[in-house]
Amino acid sequence: MLRRLFGWHAVPWTDVFCEAVSRLETQPRTVLEVGASGVSAPSLYFLSKGAAVDVTCYADDELPSLKAFCKSICEEYRLPMPSVRTHDVFSATRQTYDVVLLKGVLGGLDRNHNLQEFSRAIDCCKGMLSEKGRLIILDKGWCSPVHNLFLRRFGDAGRANWHYFSQEELEALAVNGERPEVIWKGFASVGTMPSKGLQRFADILDTRIFNRFLSQKGTVFAALYGNDAGHR
Repeated sequence: MLRRLFGWHAVPWTDVFCEAVSRLETQPRTVLEVGASGVSAPSLYFLSKGAAVDVTCYADDELPSLKAFCKSICEEYRLPMPSVRTHDVFSATRQTYDVVLLKGVLGGLDRNHNLQEFSRAIDCCKGMLSEKGRLIILDKGWCSPVHNLFLRRFGDAGRANWHYFSQEELEALAVNGERPEVIWKGFASVGTMPSKGLQRFADILDTRIFNRFLSQKGTVFAALYGNDAGHR
């Protein structure tokens, strides 16, 4: 199910998501996903755990494909259909959530690589958390100069000037001195590979070798931020 929910580059995303979920203190009852798409909505995982889930995208024209994707997953796994609507990452909600989830969203919010804008987005999302809620950010990481050169040259996101975060940058985005928990996965797999055989080889290298030894570097990461008031 999880690999279906991540759509592409599934093994590193799934690995980092599962470890992030394992670090939650309690099972979330309410979940908001910001910036889901018609091929990826990992928040649907929490439906299988009994949570109430709101799945959102940015634009009205994205809603039909997102609703169709959610419907296909829910029918296949016999899950209740979640709320599906639009939402902007900088907008507040009246409701608070035990988990707010962003997957492949933060790095595209400011193509001028302004860390203050990324920090503002994090603050807005943290404002929607319940007392002990957690913000989970899944995104792409700055892994090495070679990775960066390759991704900027050949990757769709890289050519679109996506921001690839480093451990130091994520720690700099901490508010009130609270540093996030950061989990890194992936090194050999820089994205969806051109063949299934090459993809499998890269995933094996990552899961059996690189993920065990590289704790502050990878091509994808999960950063967990808490509600300041609930995590003192």
